[in-house]
Amino acid sequence: MIVFFGAVVLGLMVTIYYFIISSKMNKAAIAFSAGAIVLFLAAILSRFFPGDITEKMKLLTLDDLSTYVDFKTLGLLIGMMILIPFIEKSGFFQIVAIYVVKLSKGNLKSLFIITGFIVALCSAFLNNVSTVMVFVPIILAITDSINKNPFPFLIMVILSANLGGAATLIGDPPNMLVGFAADISFVEFLVNLSPVVFIAIATVIFLILKKEKKYFSLSDEQKDIMNKFLKADPKMEIKDKKLLKISLTVFVGAMIGFVLPSDLGIDPSLVSLLAAAIILLILKVNNETMEYIFKKIEWETIFFFLGMFTVIYGLQAAGVIDQLVNLLVTVFPNTFFLILFVLWFSLLLSGFLSAVPMVMIMIPLVQSLVSNPALGFVSNSSLTETIWWALVLGACFGGNTTSVGAAANIVVTGMSKNLEKGSITFSNYVRYSFPKVMITGIIASVYIIIRIVLF
Repeated sequence: MIVFFGAVVLGLMVTIYYFIISSKMNKAAIAFSAGAIVLFLAAILSRFFPGDITEKMKLLTLDDLSTYVDFKTLGLLIGMMILIPFIEKSGFFQIVAIYVVKLSKGNLKSLFIITGFIVALCSAFLNNVSTVMVFVPIILAITDSINKNPFPFLIMVILSANLGGAATLIGDPPNMLVGFAADISFVEFLVNLSPVVFIAIATVIFLILKKEKKYFSLSDEQKDIMNKFLKADPKMEIKDKKLLKISLTVFVGAMIGFVLPSDLGIDPSLVSLLAAAIILLILKVNNETMEYIFKKIEWETIFFFLGMFTVIYGLQAAGVIDQLVNLLVTVFPNTFFLILFVLWFSLLLSGFLSAVPMVMIMIPLVQSLVSNPALGFVSNSSLTETIWWALVLGACFGGNTTSVGAAANIVVTGMSKNLEKGSITFSNYVRYSFPKVMITGIIASVYIIIRIVLF
């Protein structure tokens, strides 16, 4: 019965990935449906063949939901999904965008560089989808007025958003998944990954600047048009001053909560949920506003996570993950190459399968690897940390590979589809981004190798 159950669950996992790649069915719908099938099958086997299944398979019930569903990750996600729309509604993102234009002083190259780093910074601490949705229209307005192809700008925004999101626990869903699975704090994420992320972003911006040398030269007429944008008043972008003050105060409070010492026992997911509760109570949110928040919450992500957590635990319960671990140990008996394999495997496939499902299937695999006494992770905590960082960097950096690799990619691609010039397609995106993704992968590899050698 164990083999039968494992075969069915593995078949469901393959089906999920098929629909993710082909886009023939909504990923949340197929993952949630697969999870329900796994629970139903486990219930039948537990009732009629209790002696022929594993103890883990018996835990696949609604009563033991917390055993296989990571509610800490869901709590952190939901809390941020409630808080960020209030910041967005206040006009904060528009204010930041106008200040970025002013900082450039009308210089297109300066605007490109500053925008790249600001987008990355916003993506590290805020929602990267909201970030790109605010910056892209301003970029399109500027490039259209000076008759420039927006394509280099749009690609830079996507790459910066995904790279910046790798720097913190809350920057991207894959980070949240790894953070709670490996018990990694907000501060540990920031300290360990922000340097390599900064280098990767700086390198990508430099490579695009080098490739597009002629792009940034402006005629006198174009310079005059650029100077007109400098006259915009950021204060005019404030939609609700009271909401701006309250939402940013609550957000800063949440950031403080995230960096509190872990020995205090204050979980980031609880901080996130508390921040959401506080802003809802302070604003005395009515039905209309709550409907707005419900529309902003990414329910597709929540349902996708619920289904995937269930299916992946089913693979663990049937011993499929252990078999994969044994195969990897045989192929990569050396820990050094095993860690690099995790990095590059995640990087190469995240762009095609999307980073989140890739990380969800890799987490139990890495957990089994680090608990294997033959590999040396058990006696070396630094090595254990390094393989987790390899997974995060591979997934987040790899999400830049294709136009469907991450949510920001899909959003910007959609916003560009009706442009006369600069429209992003799957093929032109990959041709432009792939070399840069490979270089960021090399940067990540150097960082991982340094950690292995020095620590």
